[in-house]
Amino acid sequence: MFLPFFSKSLKKEIVPVINVKTEQKFEERLHQLAKFSGLFQIDVADGKFTSWKNWNEPQELKTIKGIRDKFELHLMVKNPEIVVPLWLETRPKRIIIHQEVLRNFDAVSKMCQRGRVELALALNPSTPLDVIRDYLKKINFIVFLSVAPGPSGQKFQWYVLDKVQDLRKKYPQLNIEVDGGINEETLAEVLKAGANYLAIGSAIFESKNPKEKISAFQKMLYENKENR
Repeated sequence: MFLPFFSKSLKKEIVPVINVKTEQKFEERLHQLAKFSGLFQIDVADGKFTSWKNWNEPQELKTIKGIRDKFELHLMVKNPEIVVPLWLETRPKRIIIHQEVLRNFDAVSKMCQRGRVELALALNPSTPLDVIRDYLKKINFIVFLSVAPGPSGQKFQWYVLDKVQDLRKKYPQLNIEVDGGINEETLAEVLKAGANYLAIGSAIFESKNPKEKISAFQKMLYENKENR
């Protein structure tokens, strides 16, 4: 079954990001999201595609109850074609792979279709927009990294918004996610550029009250009437 590329209406989402070094910290973040009803993101950094390696154990993740179809996986890995089957067993709702290391898109696409999992391509900040042209009708959404792939807490790269704006003008019904460096100062501009999925890590989990911070960000999604 092919998952449709176009959405009937664009839903705005705050997507909390878990990107941590240890299993203990991972479980702590999960606990903080216990009453969160939306999707959250689990970052997988292999230390090869990225300089940062985080806690990422698909076999352990499979045993965690209550999260099936409630998360997306951001695979910051060197060989996505090899590891995607392992991570599909964890039952994500969405999988994000990087265009920069993609060798066999069709193989990954077929795996995700069989597992009824949405598939997205991610672009690093410096990757040109035209490299995704051939994939646009074969994926569910696009992810623009507004920081280098790796640890949370990096500085937002403003020039990425030019690409977001360009893509939104051409594809008004495409789901676009921006990931990295989003906080109270950058969120409004990300929305204005055209993103409707906002992946946020440190601004949520390094706050005094992550639950309240998520609610505050969700409120901001609809405060600006100019946002589409």
